Amino acid sequence: MSEEVKVKGLGTPISEIKSLTKEDVALLAQNGIETVEALIYRRRELEEIFDISDESAKRTKIRNAVIEALTLKKMWMVSASEWAKVEQEQIAFDTGSNALNTILGGGIHSMGLAEFYGEFGAGKSQILNTTMVLALNNYQDRTAVYIDTEKTYQDRRIRQIAKSRGINPDSIINRIILLKPPTTEDLFELVKRLYLTVEKRKVILIVCDSLISHLRAEYLGREMLSPRQQALTRILSRLKLLAELYNIGVITSNQVVAVPQSTMTPFGEIKAAGGHIMGHAVEPRVFVRKAGVSTRIARIEDSAWLPPAEATFRISEKGIEDVSKEEK
Repeated sequence: MSEEVKVKGLGTPISEIKSLTKEDVALLAQNGIETVEALIYRRRELEEIFDISDESAKRTKIRNAVIEALTLKKMWMVSASEWAKVEQEQIAFDTGSNALNTILGGGIHSMGLAEFYGEFGAGKSQILNTTMVLALNNYQDRTAVYIDTEKTYQDRRIRQIAKSRGINPDSIINRIILLKPPTTEDLFELVKRLYLTVEKRKVILIVCDSLISHLRAEYLGREMLSPRQQALTRILSRLKLLAELYNIGVITSNQVVAVPQSTMTPFGEIKAAGGHIMGHAVEPRVFVRKAGVSTRIARIEDSAWLPPAEATFRISEKGIEDVSKEEK
């Protein structure tokens, strides 16, 4: 996961799909689909765009175009050696803490959805903020999307992190695209259209603080658990697809739920909100907890390739950074 990986342009022209005619390409462009990635992202809407009812020929044509697009993106049938080359193009995003980067295998990687969960004040937002500032500083021609559902975004904090690290704050702020959806439905609609922003604004990183907030407020009671999880699935699947299609990073914070134990002890178990749906969708899953006034501990709870490990860092004007020898 070398830092020297050259970031390619966002989106492969849809003209690369040979099974589409010029008329097809023009129709798709009219509907905001100009790249192979966009075709895959909006594949479920193609029948409506092409006005298909029972015309099997048209239906087969669309299916063939989707398969061709998936093949071009190495998402259909691919050898393990070919996929290894795709993985080599992953970007490792610096979190600001060498200790945290180390347990993450070099940083937060593109092509996936990373999750940091913990109690309020644990430092989740600080990890997201610092990673975003450093990503925008390392990729001067790119932008970042910040999805704010908890009113945690603070211009002054972003500026403080940048300035403390010797980075021009205006250069960072001017390349942050802030999305503030007021409801779950608005969040889904924004994510549904997000591919256009990713392509047109050359997004390198999507930060969400957090995905679960609106869902917990709007879907109350056990009878609403199923529709809540379905809504969460829709959002997560879209974000994961964006990450893989465009080789970008996606990071989310997550809240926790307390599970009181049946025995009479003063302790209870803390779990990430979102249940199994969230657990299966994110990678890696990192638990963050307080260890002192400014020090925090991050622990890899689940990952397909990272072993369980812990890292200690501190929250400061720089966002997050390594603790000094005196603090250890």
